[in-house]
Amino acid sequence: MSALSSRVDTLAYRKTIGLFATGVTVILAERDGQIHGMTANSVTSVSLEPTLVLVCPSKQANMARYLTTPDAFFTINILSEEQELLSNYFARWRGQDEPPAYRLIPWPSAGNVPRLDGCLGALACQVYRVYEGGDHWIVVGEVLDLYRSEGPHRPLLFFAGEYHQLRRQEPEHVPPSADPYR
Repeated sequence: MSALSSRVDTLAYRKTIGLFATGVTVILAERDGQIHGMTANSVTSVSLEPTLVLVCPSKQANMARYLTTPDAFFTINILSEEQELLSNYFARWRGQDEPPAYRLIPWPSAGNVPRLDGCLGALACQVYRVYEGGDHWIVVGEVLDLYRSEGPHRPLLFFAGEYHQLRRQEPEHVPPSADPYR
C-alpha cells in the first residue's frame, strides 16, 4: 500500500469520485451457454486505433471471471433512462430478485453475447488485455462492432449515488444581431 492511499478514507473517496457524473451500462458476457451481466459505470474509451474501451469489474464480482478470460467476448450496453430497473437488477440491488422485462438481441459479431433491446448503443468487444487495478481488474476490450439506436437519446445517468435524467435547458435568448463569439 502506498503512503498516499493509506491517508485516504475509502468512504470519502467514493463520495468524492461519485461527483463525477457517468452514464450507466450493463456488461454482458457468456460462459457455457449462459449469459451473465453486471451494471457498470466504470467504462472509458481508450483508443481509436485500435479501437479500445475499458471496463473495471471488482475482483469480488462474479463477472470478473468472465471478463478476465483471454479472448472472451462481451458487450457494453449503454442504458436509456427507461432502463433504471434493469440497471438495478444487474447491480443486484436488494429487494429486486426478479428481473424486469427485457429482451436480448442476438449479435453474431460479438461471439455468443447478445445486446440488450432498448439500449441507446452497444459495443461488441473481445478481451484485449487485463491489468491489475487494486481491488478491481482493468479489462481492455477491442471493439469489434457497434450498435446505435434510432430516435431520441435519453441516457440513464448516475451522480452522487443516485440516478438522474438529462434535462435540456433552453439557452438565453440572444438577439439575431449579437455576435455570440465576442
